[in-house]
Amino acid sequence: MKRPESYQFQTKLDARGDLSFLEELKDVPFEIKRIYWITGIPEQQVRGGHAHKTDEQVIICLKGQAQVILDNKEGEVFECKLDSANQGLYIPPMWWGKMVFSHEALLLGLSSEEFSEQDYIRKRDEF
Repeated sequence: MKRPESYQFQTKLDARGDLSFLEELKDVPFEIKRIYWITGIPEQQVRGGHAHKTDEQVIICLKGQAQVILDNKEGEVFECKLDSANQGLYIPPMWWGKMVFSHEALLLGLSSEEFSEQDYIRKRDEF
């Protein structure tokens, strides 16, 4: 079974601003088929509360911070604080996720699959 993994993306520091980047199949272990973002997040907002059957994701908190708590069917727990735009978190399939955000956080997500409601497990007792 694949495990969550924290990533540090390459960053070029410059007086004009820092440039961070990633490359598909090099810095992200899958072909990117969907990109999503979450904005306007209130302080201490909880999101997630689901798992994916096959979808793999990498999430990046571009602004603010997100505390991410993942667990799998075997009872393993993985926690990660995303608080830098050059830091990402790989979330494999079949890990139940929960995120708690700081005020005005901005989250970017990269997904291995196009959106499909059938890929979601939204009820914990079905996980």
